[in-house]
Order: sequence, then C-alpha cells, then structure tokens
Amino acid sequence: MLTILFIHLAGLASPGPDFFYVVRQSASHSIKSGVLAATGIALGIIFWAGFAIFGLAWLSNSMGELFQYSIMLIGGCYLAYIGSKMVRVTENVTFKDGKTNLTPLHNWQEIKKGLLINIFNAKAGVYFTSVVSAYLGNFTKTSQMFELLFLFVATTFLYFCAVALLFSRKPIRQFYAKYSRYIDNVSGIIFIIFGLMLIYEGVTHLF
Repeated sequence: MLTILFIHLAGLASPGPDFFYVVRQSASHSIKSGVLAATGIALGIIFWAGFAIFGLAWLSNSMGELFQYSIMLIGGCYLAYIGSKMVRVTENVTFKDGKTNLTPLHNWQEIKKGLLINIFNAKAGVYFTSVVSAYLGNFTKTSQMFELLFLFVATTFLYFCAVALLFSRKPIRQFYAKYSRYIDNVSGIIFIIFGLMLIYEGVTHLF
C-alpha cells in the first residue's frame, strides 16, 4: 500500500488541470477558495479511484488472473508512456500574479467546480487503473479496498490543501516556476520505473 501511495504522490507532484485550478483559485482569490477546490477534487477521486479499485476487483474475480495480468501490462505501458513525456519536459510552468475575480465565495459552487474538473478528467480513471492493477491481488478484503480508497482521497485532499496554502504566496509560485520542469522529470522517471516493473510482471505471467 505504501508503494501505491508513493506513486500517487509522484503523480500529484506533476501538475495537471486540478493542480493549476487550485493554484489559480488560491493565488487569485484566497486560500479558502483553494481549499474548497481541493475538497471538490478529493471528492472526484472517490469516483475514479473507487471505479479502479472495486471495478478491477470485480472483473478480476469474474475473468481470472489472465485479466489482471493483461491490465498490468496495459497499465505499465500507459505509465511508461506518460513518464516518457514527463522526462522530456524542458520548460517551466508560468503563473499570472494579481488578485482577480474577487467575487463572494459560495462554498458548494467552489467545491462543485473542483469536483467537475476531476470527474471530467478521464485520464484519472486510466491513471488509477494503472496504479492499482499492480497490487490488486494483495487486497483480498473489502475493508482493505475501502482503506486504500480512503488513503487516496485523504492524501489528495491534504496535498491540494498544502498547494492552496503555499501557492497563495508569490515567493513559492516563483520558486516552483523556476524548478517545475525538474519535478516533472523526476516524477517521470518514477513513472517509467514503475511502468516497466508492471510490464515485466505482466509479460512474465502471460507468456
């Protein structure tokens, strides 16, 4: 489980639409807006991670080990692919400074925006399926699956709350903008290694 969470944290560290949305909300509005966005994104994780964990478990039980190792092979290829794109990143991200759109906050509306950003990011489903596929056989009890789901949601929420807190400060945004490509590169290496491990295990059992 710790390995899965480590890979998940590496994925979180690489900026995506949810990351930039939280940064924008906290930088241009307030920390509270960023935390509300983080809440919505964490709720969206329930959908995609739950789909990966319980959906794969059901399919694996129905179709047997052949399905599980096939998913590992496909998932490994996907992780290696996105990892290869991340290690080739040579440009840093840029942020726009200044407070904009300072309208009164409506808590549910802010949460819903973060939720929809995550729900409509179909790549999240592929990502969680790829990560979970490697260790699906280790989770034989429903309680363990719910525990993994809780850890996914909790770590995502805490991470983006930290992002909202830190990136509301201009020096942090400037520092991150200066070194973001290296974070992408390191995360990409981790994804490639993990992906190749999945490919190796999948091929070993299938052929």
